[in-house]
Amino acid sequence: MVEQQILITIATIAVTLAGFSGVVGIFSKELSPIKSYKLETLLFQSGVALFASLTTLIASQIGGGLESEQEFRLFWSISSWAYVSITVIALIFATIDIIKTEAYKNINYDILFYLSFFLVIALLIFNALYIQDAYLYHIALEINLAFAFVSFYTLVMPAKEKLPKK
Repeated sequence: MVEQQILITIATIAVTLAGFSGVVGIFSKELSPIKSYKLETLLFQSGVALFASLTTLIASQIGGGLESEQEFRLFWSISSWAYVSITVIALIFATIDIIKTEAYKNINYDILFYLSFFLVIALLIFNALYIQDAYLYHIALEINLAFAFVSFYTLVMPAKEKLPKK
């Protein structure tokens, strides 16, 4: 099943991004609060993509496969609702953290974080209610990974004002 191979690939990429970010965190002598926050959001996005793909992958193995079109559509509808649940839980924890640290006063990076999650939730609800197929589910996973990659990129790249001038 192609859908399972895509889920395995996405889970692998999510773990790889999280692992590399851990290496960056370990080898950085001291992370600034901004880089620390980017590392945290990267781990959130990678973790959501990882758990959503693994949950669906494991569920697809239960019962020996999807034999009819109706089972296939029901499976992707239920998977989408499970992914929405995982995403909402992640958002709750992120929001609690933002409120505790009063990070909402500097909203620039948070807007992208929340927009990516809201886009994922909208895609998944649309998928669960109307489309009930794997491709929107995979697109939602890609959005999580894309944001995690952007976070990783900004985490490992030096700030432009610190680059030596020629």
